[in-house]
Amino acid sequence: MRRDRRSALLLLAGGGMAVLPGCGFEPIHARPHAENAVARNLAAIRVAGIGEGRERRIGQILRNELIDRLTAGVGRQAERYTLAIDIERSTAALQVQTNDTVTRYNLSLRATFVLRDSQTEEVLHDGTAHASGSYDVVESEYATLVAEENTAREVARDLSNTIANLLALHFVRNRDA
Repeated sequence: MRRDRRSALLLLAGGGMAVLPGCGFEPIHARPHAENAVARNLAAIRVAGIGEGRERRIGQILRNELIDRLTAGVGRQAERYTLAIDIERSTAALQVQTNDTVTRYNLSLRATFVLRDSQTEEVLHDGTAHASGSYDVVESEYATLVAEENTAREVARDLSNTIANLLALHFVRNRDA
């Protein structure tokens, strides 16, 4: 009885694997190979400098995270696209005690981005992305500052994932264009 059940499950799994390519399913982040146009297009994006003033450091972190994600597995390709990103950083009190002491902040990053063809400067895609995180305020100013910077780093990492996914989706949708 058990052996029959196992055989039936294996047969179903094998049948499912045989049908899967026919439905058009194709993972965007599949292991890159020579024919993976999406991965090659993502790796051909040059990410311009991000952020000025107070946002400069978080912009550097976001840019480095994006470069890592866009070139993962295929390495840098010849530049064909340029990505310009503007970011806005904001913090808001999340938890306030009855004596008006803030004990937790919410940190948000909002990115507005434009993907252009490097040769023609034609806008190929534009969009916005948002990410947020929170951190506790403790008695030690240093510990609070470190918590804020760690949260900013995590938020930048999350934002880079969102932007990379949106760009991958753009290339998938415009594959034949």
